[in-house]
Amino acid sequence: MKPTPSAVKTNGRSYQWPKQPLVVVCIDGSEPGYVEQAAATGRAPFLQRLLEQGTNRLADCVVPSFTNPNNLSIVTGVSPEVHGICGNFFYDRDADAEVMMNDPKLLRTGTIFKAFQDAGAKIAVITAKDKLRRLLGHGLTLSPGTAVSFSSEKADEATLEENGITDIPDLVGLSVPSVYSAELSGFVFAAGVKIMERDRPDIMYLSTTDYIQHRHAPGTPVANDFYIMMDWYLDQL
Repeated sequence: MKPTPSAVKTNGRSYQWPKQPLVVVCIDGSEPGYVEQAAATGRAPFLQRLLEQGTNRLADCVVPSFTNPNNLSIVTGVSPEVHGICGNFFYDRDADAEVMMNDPKLLRTGTIFKAFQDAGAKIAVITAKDKLRRLLGHGLTLSPGTAVSFSSEKADEATLEENGITDIPDLVGLSVPSVYSAELSGFVFAAGVKIMERDRPDIMYLSTTDYIQHRHAPGTPVANDFYIMMDWYLDQL
C-alpha cells in the first residue's frame, strides 16, 4: 500500500490530505438565516455548536446561482467558465432544443474527488437527484469500499458497475422517497451515516435538493424541522 501524499494538486489548486474523514455538505437553496433560525429553536445542538465554536462565514456563490454550476464549482475548485457547467440547461442550436447540462462530456475539468482517488483516497458521493450524480462522480473508479456514487432518487436501481454499490435501501433501512419531498434529502444523510460507518471514506460529499427552500422561508416551522433533521444526522457523522 503506497503512502498517502501530504497534499493533492488539481485544477491549479493544492488540497491538504484529510487527517480524518472529511464530509462536505451542499445544502441546495440554502441562504443566511436558515441555519441560524433552526439553531435558535434549541433543537439543533450540532448547528448551534458550529455557530458558536466553529467557523461561520458567508461566501458568494457562482453565477448563475443554479444547482449544477455551484455543485460543480465546489467539487472542481474552479468557476463555471473553467469547468464548463454554466447552467442547469443550455440551448443546443443544432438540435433547436433545450438540453439539461448533466452529461459529463460537457465537463471540461476533472474533479477533486478524481484527483484524490488517483492518490489513494476512498470516496463517497451521494446526491438527492440523479441529474447530478454522473457529473459529480465523473472519472471515479467505482467499487465497494473504494468509491461509491449514487442518488436517493434512484437508490433502488443502483448497480456495482454504475454506482459501486447495490441494495442501498436495505443498507439504509429506508424506502426510496418521492422526488418532491424533504425525505429525499433525508435519505442522503441517512445513507451517508451508514456508508461512513461501514466504509469510512476519506472524503464524502452530500448534496441535497432545494425542495424545502423553494417553499418555506428561514425560521418557518417546516424549514426549521428540515434543518433539525439534518442536525441529527450531522451529529452522527
